[in-house]
This record gives sequence, structure tokens and C-alpha cells, in this order.
Amino acid sequence: MNAYFMIVLLAIVLFFVVWGLGWFLERLSHLTLQTTRNPGSRAWYLLVGPGVALHESSHALGCIFTGTPIVEFKPINVSVQGDQVVLGYVRYQNPPSHFKRAIINLAPVGVSLVLLTAFALIATYLAPEYTGIGGEALNLLFGLISLKTDPTLLANPALPVIQIANFVYSFFTAIAGLTVINPIFWIIAFFAMTIMFSNAPSDVDIENASVGLKAIIIFDVIWLGLAAVFPEVGWLLPGLFELLAMLFALALGFAVVAYGFFIMITGMSHLRTPFNIIPFIACIATGAVMSYYNVGTPAFQTVASLVVFAVVMLPLLYTKAFRVKRN
Repeated sequence: MNAYFMIVLLAIVLFFVVWGLGWFLERLSHLTLQTTRNPGSRAWYLLVGPGVALHESSHALGCIFTGTPIVEFKPINVSVQGDQVVLGYVRYQNPPSHFKRAIINLAPVGVSLVLLTAFALIATYLAPEYTGIGGEALNLLFGLISLKTDPTLLANPALPVIQIANFVYSFFTAIAGLTVINPIFWIIAFFAMTIMFSNAPSDVDIENASVGLKAIIIFDVIWLGLAAVFPEVGWLLPGLFELLAMLFALALGFAVVAYGFFIMITGMSHLRTPFNIIPFIACIATGAVMSYYNVGTPAFQTVASLVVFAVVMLPLLYTKAFRVKRN
């Protein structure tokens, strides 16, 4: 193995991990979040609706990009058709090209990746103590590309993993640096969850993109084999897999934020009103007190506040009198 081989492997694996996390989050929401089982309600439009609209809009962008005529487009359209509930759709003239079908049906992955990256960079620039994440992203990208120019560095397959892990850690530190008393922290967390919902592929998406997806997998496997034996092959696609590895690593970091926010929302949804806001109030109060007395770094204040949220939440969830009654 070599460093370029590891970069290609990371790009491929992280693509499926991020895509799979979006799929799993969507399925998990149906099992644990009552709101997702009531499409059309105000809570549904608030928590799930934006993700549905973004998902369908991504398909529409895929159609525009491939020059595929759109017949009808409704980003949100809650209706019952037979034994299924349709939340939104894009009807288009199915192109004969499997490649175009793959682009259209995989478009939510690409759009979510772009949006996650944009939100990540914007959010971190709002944290006063951690404004260098954009520069770190470029340094990481150029650093990964330049590994091929140094035989010693190229021979170390662990180096890209360490560099990307350090970058993701910097991202987490920057997000945490916003602190829980900053409304932007919660806005970013909400958008992270929304974008992950939009990233979730439907069964129809997977079926329509299956041929193109298989072609991508075959290409990836061939390129991975070439990278293992001839790492110089990376100069034929300069920066491509390095960019993908960096972006999907960043998307993975955002996925963690999305899952954290989803867990918080789910836990609160299982508590009766007004007890469901107690953990959140405790979290904000902890952050405010720690900020006022300047206890630790902003990132530490965020972690401590979220721990308080969990410590307050768990006993309430295990107390029958505080839980929502389920039919």
C-alpha cells in the first residue's frame, strides 16, 4: 500500500459511508420520531419537509444538468396514492443513457455534499477563535496532492488518514467553538440534519441508478488496483480523489453533528410537555454560566453543556410519569 492508494480508498469508502448514514438516518427517523409518521402536520413540515424539498430539488437539478426534460416538479406534495404516501416528486422523461440516470438519481448526494461543505466553512468562520478551517481545507487538499511528489511520504499509507483525521477534529472544534448559547450553533445543527435527510436515497433512486452505480464501483475498483501498484497514476486525475476524500471527510463530520441533533430532538419528542424543554434549558443555562465566568474554552463549554443535556434527559426518559404515552 501507499499514501495515494489510501486516499483513493478513503474517498470511495467515505462516499458510501456518508450515503449510508443519510439512508440510515431516514429509516431511523421512522422508527423513533413520531413526527415522520405524520406527514402533513406542522411538525413534519418543520423537521422533515425541508429535507424532502431539498431531495426532490436535487433530482430536478440533476435533470437540468443532464438536459433531461422535466414533466412535473413538486418538491413537497403530501398525498396518498394507493397504499403509499407520496411526499414530493419529480417526473421527467427517462433518458436512455444510464450515465444520465445515475447523475439524476445520485444528485442528492452531490448537492448535499456541496451544501454540507458550504455550511461547514461558513459556520466555522462565525466562530471567532477558529476562523482558519477554510485555509486548513485548502492546505489539506494541496498536502494530499503533494504526497505523490515525495517518495518517503508516498510510502506511508497512514499519513493521509492522520491528516484527514486532524482536519475533521479541527472542524469539530470550530463548530463547538460557536457554543450552545449562539443561535447559529443550533441553526447549523438543524441544517445538518435537514441535508442528511435529503441525502437519503429512496428505493427508486437506487434502482434507477443501479447500472450507473455499478459502473462507478467498477471504475473505483480498477483505479484502486492501479493506485496500489502505480501510485503515479494519480497524476492522470490530479486532485480528484484528494478532493473527494477531503469533502466526504468533512461531510462525515457534519453527519455526526446531524445525528447528535437528531438524537436530541428524538429524546425531547418522547417527553411530555413541558418536561421536554427541561434538558434544553439546562443545556443553555450551563453554557451561559460557563461563558459568563469564562470557564474553559468555548469548545469545552459546548461539550460540557451537551453532557448536561444528556444527564438531565436520561432520568426523565426512564421516568414513566414524564414520558409521552404511546398508543
